[in-house]
Amino acid sequence: MNRNKSICITILCLSLAMVRSLPIDAQKVTFHDGFISLKQAFEKLESVSTYKIAYNDSQLDVSRKVLMDQKEMEVLLALSQLLKNTGYTYKTNGNYILIVPEKADDTTKDRKRVSGVIVDNQGIPVIGANVVEKGTANGTITDIDGKFTLEVSGNATLQVSYIGYNTQELSVSGKTDFSVKLGEDTQALDEVVVVGYGTQKKVNLTGAVQSISSQDLTKRNLSSSSQALQGLIPGMVVTQSSGAPGATASIQIRGTGSINSNSEPLVLIDGVEGDMNSVDMNAIESVSVLKDAASASIYGSRASNGVILVTTKRAKENKLSVSYNGYVGFRTPTSTPNPVDAVTYMEAINQACVNNNQAPQYSEEVINAYKTSGADNIHRYDTNWKDLVFDEITLTHNHSLSVSGGSDMLKTFVNASYNYEDGLIPNNSFKRTAIRSNTDVKLTEWLRAGLNLNIRRSIQKDPTSGTNNIINSTLRFTPLFGAVNNDGTWGNGQNGINPLAQAIDGGVKVVDNNDIDVKGTLALTPIKGMEILASYASRRYENKQDKFQNTYDTYEGGNFIMTYPTTKSRYEEWYQLIKNQFNAQVTYENTFNERHYFKGFLGFQTDEFKNKSFGGSRNNYYYDGYEEMNHGDASSSMVNGNSSKLTMMSYFARFNYTFADKYLIELTGRYDGSSRFTAKNRWGFFPSVSIGWRISEEHFFDPLKDAIDNLKIRASYGSLGNQDLKDYYPYASVLALDASYWFGDSKNYTTGIYSNALSNPEISWEKSQQFDFGLDITAFNTRLDVTFDYYIREISDMLQQFPVTYAVGLTSPWENAGNMRNNGWDLSVMWHDRIGKVKYNIRAMLSDVKNEVTDLYGNKYINDNNTTQEGFPISSWYGYVADGYFQSKEEINNYPVYGNNKDNVKPGYIKYKDISGPEGVPDGQITDADRTIIGDPQPRYSFSLNLGAEWNNFDFNVFLQGVGKRDIFFNGAGARPFWMGGTVYEHQLDSWSEENRNAEYPLLLIDGSGGGNMNNIPSSFWVKSGAYMRLKNVSVGYSLPKNILGKSGLSNVRFYLSGQNLLTIAKGYKGYDPEGDVSSYYPVTQVYTFGVDIKF
Repeated sequence: MNRNKSICITILCLSLAMVRSLPIDAQKVTFHDGFISLKQAFEKLESVSTYKIAYNDSQLDVSRKVLMDQKEMEVLLALSQLLKNTGYTYKTNGNYILIVPEKADDTTKDRKRVSGVIVDNQGIPVIGANVVEKGTANGTITDIDGKFTLEVSGNATLQVSYIGYNTQELSVSGKTDFSVKLGEDTQALDEVVVVGYGTQKKVNLTGAVQSISSQDLTKRNLSSSSQALQGLIPGMVVTQSSGAPGATASIQIRGTGSINSNSEPLVLIDGVEGDMNSVDMNAIESVSVLKDAASASIYGSRASNGVILVTTKRAKENKLSVSYNGYVGFRTPTSTPNPVDAVTYMEAINQACVNNNQAPQYSEEVINAYKTSGADNIHRYDTNWKDLVFDEITLTHNHSLSVSGGSDMLKTFVNASYNYEDGLIPNNSFKRTAIRSNTDVKLTEWLRAGLNLNIRRSIQKDPTSGTNNIINSTLRFTPLFGAVNNDGTWGNGQNGINPLAQAIDGGVKVVDNNDIDVKGTLALTPIKGMEILASYASRRYENKQDKFQNTYDTYEGGNFIMTYPTTKSRYEEWYQLIKNQFNAQVTYENTFNERHYFKGFLGFQTDEFKNKSFGGSRNNYYYDGYEEMNHGDASSSMVNGNSSKLTMMSYFARFNYTFADKYLIELTGRYDGSSRFTAKNRWGFFPSVSIGWRISEEHFFDPLKDAIDNLKIRASYGSLGNQDLKDYYPYASVLALDASYWFGDSKNYTTGIYSNALSNPEISWEKSQQFDFGLDITAFNTRLDVTFDYYIREISDMLQQFPVTYAVGLTSPWENAGNMRNNGWDLSVMWHDRIGKVKYNIRAMLSDVKNEVTDLYGNKYINDNNTTQEGFPISSWYGYVADGYFQSKEEINNYPVYGNNKDNVKPGYIKYKDISGPEGVPDGQITDADRTIIGDPQPRYSFSLNLGAEWNNFDFNVFLQGVGKRDIFFNGAGARPFWMGGTVYEHQLDSWSEENRNAEYPLLLIDGSGGGNMNNIPSSFWVKSGAYMRLKNVSVGYSLPKNILGKSGLSNVRFYLSGQNLLTIAKGYKGYDPEGDVSSYYPVTQVYTFGVDIKF
């Protein structure tokens, strides 16, 4: 690792040295300061060079306003421009510049005063527009009425410009009064977006492709790139289900893509497969999302769930830039249920016992002792586990430093980042360090080379007992269990399980991840329009886990109770993944007769994946401090290891044709081969076709062109494959080794070989076909942008395992047996404009997808409370249909009950509907035949709203996000009272009684009792609405004015405050965060940060 760091530092130093070694008068400078005084302009030139400028301020009017707006201009040339028409010039002597009067000539004669008014295309005055005499720094800005006055030479040309509008040039010959109408800048129509293995103009896209810029990501000030994608792309659902340090968000594009395999999209970083969170947001240039099969089919079998293309930043020629973005903040849980105190708990469970015809568990004497004397933490405990285990405020900070620069021959971009997050429980944290370097070399006019290097390391620290296990116990345990005794010893918790002791003294698990990516590229341009590119990329990822299970002693009533767990143990595991990729491609594009645009592309790619792992453990560590593997009991040693390999080979091509910028067609095909299948099923061909019609380019559309800039309809069809299985050799009969057999009387384990799985040599690719119909509208001088897509996605030959009889003793083989459909739509509406000095933008998105399993070959899967079966969404909630509460014994006698024993049923129990029976019709009993689909866990109507505004030096951004429809199955401690012998929560006390017949919860009963079991069976009663709207992010920033920065060398300094997950509206939802998991897992957190963004 030290050697790698040295290489990166050397690259950075060479780049900096190269830039600084340029002659000072040859260095190119860029300014965007608008109109400032000539004195301020001199000071700025001095700040970027070693020159000192001298002048006589009694003769030279240094208060005169000049336009400081130079781009990539040499220092002395910029000075000449500033002095033009001032009557002065300069002389140099070493590092000194003397401003002197120039000889009288015609440049100071024939001057005249011009004036005018500037309006937009609606006739509204444009305030603050720049009016400059071309080729000089002589200029002014318009006033509140859009008017200007300026003295110029007699043959001058005026340049009129304003942000968001096209620049106009006007000759002043024979004219002194002007009326100027500015048109909106339509360069958005020329925007180029990244697509598979290349780029295309946005207006010429025929597939469902949407892109976002680095500014869209960084303005939310997050450490996770995957979380920053939320709400930016319609049809892409990003869910943050955990607040654990280092937790990433899950991503789905247009619904679930398979029953058994991963539904996450393919993520490519500069063309190489990677993880969205492996790249720092400040190093990202743009992100493109390929949503439909036509745009993604160039990646074939790897793109069945969509593709995310991440392009990282690269250095610009002859420009040195340094930037730093960092923040510090704190995290706190968004929502966790509030447990009751000891007295309330005892009274509630006594009531539950009475409701179940049992004697109360706690006497009035015990309860009164708590009421009068409280807890003594010796014999009586009143433990609020949540307050003890959770830290309400924890630290987080993030830092990112980027440096780029170089010449036209060699340029380098380097980004280094560090992120740290402290967890909500003890011994829980995450830290990540990364450095990325992108280097470009121009070898000749026709040959270029590139080298990308990315090094990352992350360390995850958790209690050995497991973070989720500890949180589960914390939220479930009753207040009567002791956590800490008065003398500082550990309480016994529940039979020795004390989540606070587990977190602090139970040992630590450390996961150390090291990742190195290298990619080399060679690009050849033999003729105009043709590029031949070859690249080789290699990734080496290593994961090391080190877990030591410590013991702790528990006490109760001053007496030693037990040591938990009974023995100390150590487990270590090492895992390695090596990926190698070779890619060769050729691209040719040309325009014939000004109306026929052609672009062709051919490519070849090979991929190799190699996995290897090794692990070992020992128990019985008897001495503190002696915790290495060899210090454990040798007789308890266990070792394991495995390795696997996967190879793929691909041929692909794409053809684009455009006629007269109106009629568009794209043909794509990919031929993939995978070692996961036998030779006869190894190869799959995945074609696509897409067409588009730019109606706005037709002559009959001309009357509408003033309002609508671009109107395009498009349609596409594409097919994709999927071979993503956990098993690398599903077609082969596999033998396994196991050292767990005894022979004879030796009592020693002997290694044996056995078959553990049935194979299927006939399996092949899962197949996905998608039809997409889209509409793109850009209107009102690109201020309005609307995109709409409707799609049908058919998934067939899904790989699944049907159950076999246990007598076989082998796992089920994989089979191509199942079809599924996703149909839905995506809508994106964006608007940007300005009102006076306020620039604002609005981005609203809404999407929906409906999932249905269409064929399972007559099978169905049932797993307690969910099922996958034909005609319904995948993993639908499954159970009985609740019909309110029984309100009287008479009602119970006249209604079927679960279990058919009406004597055990009381008013306040949940009532279930009799909807079927053995003959398919109601039979007067509540049996398994009455179980049915009771909810859809898939999110529907995902929406988001992004609002942004800029005024003077302030910027303001708000992001709202939510789900319009989703069914959540309430389970676990926060959902049900006394769950698994646990506590009860404040909101669960709203339970049925004679006085509270419409309560939120049924009659209080002890979990595990007859009535408790009857109420807790899976039913629609426990299916709640998971619809919510969340104020996801708010940020406020302030950038220091340019005149304050002065000679500091800083081009921009911005301070910002940001808040994440600030407010959630979820009607009727109680307990945990609706975006997360209602079971007892890591709460989603609110994050508050203060940061600074500095650019040099």
